[in-house]
Amino acid sequence: METDTIWHRTLMPKRQELGVPECEQPADDDLARTAVSDPAQFALLYRRYVSRVYRYYYGRVGNAGDAEDLTAQLFLEALTALPRYRPQGSFAAWLFTLVRRRAIDFHRKQRPILPLEVAEVVASGAEPLDAVIQSERLDRLSSLYNQLDEDQQELIRLHYAAGMTHRQVGQVLGRSEAAIAMALHRSLQWFKKNWEVQDA
Repeated sequence: METDTIWHRTLMPKRQELGVPECEQPADDDLARTAVSDPAQFALLYRRYVSRVYRYYYGRVGNAGDAEDLTAQLFLEALTALPRYRPQGSFAAWLFTLVRRRAIDFHRKQRPILPLEVAEVVASGAEPLDAVIQSERLDRLSSLYNQLDEDQQELIRLHYAAGMTHRQVGQVLGRSEAAIAMALHRSLQWFKKNWEVQDA
C-alpha cells in the first residue's frame, strides 16, 4: 500500500541512527539501572531515543524549534526522574508517558492548530518532478491525517513517529496490545480507502 510506504519511509526510526548493531546493544533496563549511579550511561539511552522523541514532538507541534526545545526538556526531566523508574513494563513506555505529559502541557499553554509535517520531505538531489510528486503525496497524507480524531492521531504518532510497538503503545495508553493493533489497522484501512478515493 502506498500510504504505508510513505509513513514508514518518513517516520520510522532508522537502525543506522543507533550507531551499534541491535544485537550488541545493552538492554534499556540495564542502562536505566546503571544511569542512576552513573549519569554518563544515560547518554546511550539518549542516543537511542532522541530521534524518536523528536519525531513524535514534531508530529505534534509541526515546528522544528518547539520540537527541539520539548525534546531537550524531556530528556532533562527523564534523567531527573530516572531513580523512580521501575523496570516492570518497558523503558520506552515509561519514557513516552513522560513525552506525552510534556506535549499535553505544551498544548495547554500554546493551543496551536497542528498539521502533520514530516521531517524528511525530499532527498537531496531529487529530480524536480519527483520533488513535486513527493510534496503532493505528503500534502495528501497530511490532509487525511488531519481528518482523524485526536486518539487516532496519537496512535499514529506513537507507533510511526516514535517507532513504538503495539505493546509499548498499549502500555503508554493503558490499552491492550490487541486493541492498539486493531485501532491502527482500522486507521490504516481508512487511509487506504480514502487515498484510493482521491486517486479515482
